[in-house]
Amino acid sequence: MRKVWIVVANSSQAKIFRAENVQTLVEYKSFVHEESQEPSRELTSDRQGRQTSRVGYGTDTYQEQTTTKAKEQSQFAHEIADFLAQGYHSGEYERLYLISKPPFLGYLRQCLNGNVSKLVESEIQKDLTQLKPGQIREYLPPVL
Repeated sequence: MRKVWIVVANSSQAKIFRAENVQTLVEYKSFVHEESQEPSRELTSDRQGRQTSRVGYGTDTYQEQTTTKAKEQSQFAHEIADFLAQGYHSGEYERLYLISKPPFLGYLRQCLNGNVSKLVESEIQKDLTQLKPGQIREYLPPVL
């Protein structure tokens, strides 16, 4: 049997499971990123910057290119991707399944290095983080 990891994640928590046999998933590692759940006002410390116009009439307010929430989600996706890269380099898995809601799945996909991306067998666009391993197993192919 090939070594298989299943990543079940959302923007604030992730669990990595190993497929021990055809039917059993065992939780291997879990991550929690509480900052992704915080309201945006709690994550920023200040008002947006201001600039006086060169002409001298009024001021402009700088707009954030990326929201604070998006930055936190991207940071969390990088944390997970780094762990997956370490697992790849140590030969702990040969195939990978990603299960996550669409916005966070995109962040995670962007953060994976090329070698890890090649091992992704399938992606499922659902938030299954609250389910038990047996329930998660039902969403995966019969043979891993």
